[in-house]
This record gives sequence, C-alpha cells and structure tokens, in this order.
Amino acid sequence: MENTLTKSLEKYLLAIDSLLNEKESIIVKDVATYLNYGGASTANAIKKLKEKGYINYEPYGNITLTANGERVVIVKRYRHNTITNFFNKVLNIDIDDAEYNAEQMEYSMTEDVLGRLVNFLDFMKQCSCSEPKWIKSCKTTLETGEINNKCKSCSGGCCCGK
Repeated sequence: MENTLTKSLEKYLLAIDSLLNEKESIIVKDVATYLNYGGASTANAIKKLKEKGYINYEPYGNITLTANGERVVIVKRYRHNTITNFFNKVLNIDIDDAEYNAEQMEYSMTEDVLGRLVNFLDFMKQCSCSEPKWIKSCKTTLETGEINNKCKSCSGGCCCGK
C-alpha cells in the first residue's frame, strides 16, 4: 500500500505523537477523545496508519509510533514550527493566526515547494547577518504601511546589505 499521508491521516499521526508525549501508553479511544472524532473513524484511520507502516498497533492494544512514523512527525513538526515562527516573528502575525495559516499553507503546497520554502526560511534563520536589513525594512513597512524612502530608490546598495 502507498505510504502517502492524507491531511486526515497526518492529523491522527500527530495526535498520536502528542498523546505519547503525555502518556506512556495510548489506545484508539484516547486518540478519538483527543481529536473529538468518532471511535469507528478513528479505528479505521489507525488501521490505515498501521498498514502504511507509521504505527504499531494490534486490535484493542496500545499504539506506538514506528521509526518511520517518528521521522515523519519530526519533519512535519519542524516544517510547521519553521513556517509559524516566520509568520509570527518576521511578518508579526498573531501566534494563533500564524499557527492556523501555517497549517493551511502546508496542505496547499506540493512537497517540493514546501521543502524549498522551509529550506529558505532555515537559511534566513541561520544566516550570519542575524537579521538582514531588508527584513527590518519589511517589518517597518508592515507596521506603518509605508515603504521606506531608501527602499523606494534602492538598487541593492542601501538597505539590502549589498
């Protein structure tokens, strides 16, 4: 069976991870309660996650993540946090709106584009410039609604760090 995760299955996988961070062992009912979903739909999703190799599970038993499931969760959480932090810290978007919009964005982009975006944001975060001048200028523009005069006439030599 194909190992691709739908948005719905990904929510279940992330919920399982969150629950396992809170409790030593979890069952289907815990996941259903956590997500406020029905038991039958949750059991069906759990079965699919097991078939795809993301979780270990036997009927009426405990649920654990496989190594593959753990890898997927780490990547998904990292991407989500990277985009959320960009929205919040750079674009000055309220954290709840940043979280919501990051999730929407993650599910509307192809894996390649999403990966490139996260790589770019990682680069910007790790850049030795700490915060490039154009980001500061962008923040000012977002706060005031006005483009800095230096930026209006910029040819890459004044505020862009060239």
